[in-house]
Amino acid sequence: MIRFAVAMAATLATPASAVECWTASNFRGQTAQADGGYRFKSDSFADGMLICVTAEGGMVRGNDLDLVRLGDSTLMGWVTNGLGLEVVNVYQIDRRRGVLLVTQSRIGTATVTPLLPDYAAVFVADLARLE
Repeated sequence: MIRFAVAMAATLATPASAVECWTASNFRGQTAQADGGYRFKSDSFADGMLICVTAEGGMVRGNDLDLVRLGDSTLMGWVTNGLGLEVVNVYQIDRRRGVLLVTQSRIGTATVTPLLPDYAAVFVADLARLE
């Protein structure tokens, strides 16, 4: 991840770079946890997320999954530990409306941290493009 951040900083400094970056704030959404019977409830998370899309992929600050670019507006990360944990995060940029869509799901969490439940979540956030 550190190598990627260094490469991203170098790319951002290049005038002809094909990097688009935004800050996301005002997150609002719904989460459903296994220990709550997967009943959805209103939720949010910390503001100030940075999301960048490059020709090769992209990065989201605070995301520890390797991300691949799917089309012009979508980044997706997936990880498994081979013991049952599977995590999927998807970040989609709605340029027309200035909104970030985030979906997350995690199953098999007890194989890593027995105190955390499996869950699914969907959030929207306001986007501001960095120039």
